[in-house]
Amino acid sequence: MPSLVVRNRSDIIRYIEANPRNTHRAGILFAIAMTSVFADAYDLGSLSIGVSSMSAELGLTATQVGIVTSSTAVGALLSALAGGIIADRTGRYRLFIICAVLLVIAPLGVALSVNFWMILFFRTLLGVTVGLDLPVAFSFMAELLTKDTQAKLINLWQPVASFSNIVGVAIALPFALAMATGHLWRVTCGFGALIAVIALVLRLMYSEESPLWSAKHQKLETAAKVLGTTYGIDVRVEPDGSDDRELDPNKRTYSVGELFSPRQRARTLLVSVCAFVQQLQYYGVGFYVPVIVGLIFGTDMVSTIVATICTQALSLVGGLLGVRMTSKLGLRKLGLTGYAVVLVCLLAVAVIGIGGDDLSLIPVILVAVMLAGTSFGPGPLSKTLAAVVYPTEIRGLGTGWAESMGRLGSIIGLFFFPVLLAAVGAKTTMLVIAVFPLIAITTLATTSLKGENAMRSDPSVITVGGRP
Repeated sequence: MPSLVVRNRSDIIRYIEANPRNTHRAGILFAIAMTSVFADAYDLGSLSIGVSSMSAELGLTATQVGIVTSSTAVGALLSALAGGIIADRTGRYRLFIICAVLLVIAPLGVALSVNFWMILFFRTLLGVTVGLDLPVAFSFMAELLTKDTQAKLINLWQPVASFSNIVGVAIALPFALAMATGHLWRVTCGFGALIAVIALVLRLMYSEESPLWSAKHQKLETAAKVLGTTYGIDVRVEPDGSDDRELDPNKRTYSVGELFSPRQRARTLLVSVCAFVQQLQYYGVGFYVPVIVGLIFGTDMVSTIVATICTQALSLVGGLLGVRMTSKLGLRKLGLTGYAVVLVCLLAVAVIGIGGDDLSLIPVILVAVMLAGTSFGPGPLSKTLAAVVYPTEIRGLGTGWAESMGRLGSIIGLFFFPVLLAAVGAKTTMLVIAVFPLIAITTLATTSLKGENAMRSDPSVITVGGRP
């Protein structure tokens, strides 16, 4: 086993920054952190395919359906910023375990719900849990990786999310083939609890504190132990008596205002726009893929499920391609390319229309390509950007803020899409949604990131319109 002698906290930090986190245990920890993404995305897929049976069984009105489907996003909006703040102040591990327990309880509660208020409570609880969990997970992932690999590997969250969506929808296929769809939503939502149990066991077995956070906030002996466990090395502590007990001499407690300080303001603007727009367009259209497919296939559940799986499979391919191209293009060009694809597809669907007497699959194909474009660039930017551009001291805060902005976008998409669709039709709805990727393209194009390399890790300088 390799050995390391540390004399102060700075030795630990220098080691972390200089060495790739490619050990077996670090890989396991990275995968465990990804379970947060899986749980969040699974909810989207599982409920989207079962929303019709849920509405019929519980006797929900259209407004109640909108409230229930958006309640998870509301819960996450309320808790995401708090999760980031807690993660920065108390560490990553404790909150990680608490959230894993709640991720088991919430889906079970949803599956056993008997009325509107019960399902609203448990779906809101699920959202609160995810909101707390994701900032911790992304902060943890960023601190396990080197700056050269951060953006590329964290971008894996997007194909993981697409795969989770596929699982959430595919579980319904055997029931649809057997024409047993009466309680379909209970099965698909409840299965999420089983996945969460596995995640909880893995977290209890392998999870530990982030070595970088530990080095900056815990005792030297504790930080050395965390470093040794994470990297699989023998760490010996030989204090040199240097006064490095307080790396932050002012012991600052960072508030949301820090995100809008002159140094961080441009980062926060870019992070906010990318997170908000991506979630709005994805949840506004992606969640309702089964509904859009149903406009063409009618009540044929099997065809709807298969078409939805194919759509999400193309999204998975787009996400994997985005991961592969991250190092070559950088996050900014990745985002511009993806948003351009999304914009073109939305405009094309608006021109062609959906449903009616036209049974063409072209609109479904365009929606599938739109989701692939989202997974290629906008999706990764919505979460990865915040995880890599903010320093450790406010990384949880920054990722929490990004999650809040994203959830705000998803709430608008989830709640207002069906209302807008019913009021003005598919063509106008797609035109309205198309405005948002145009805003994101404009923001990315007018935001100068000094050193494109930085967009693959941590930009030292970001300017908007040429001003710092």
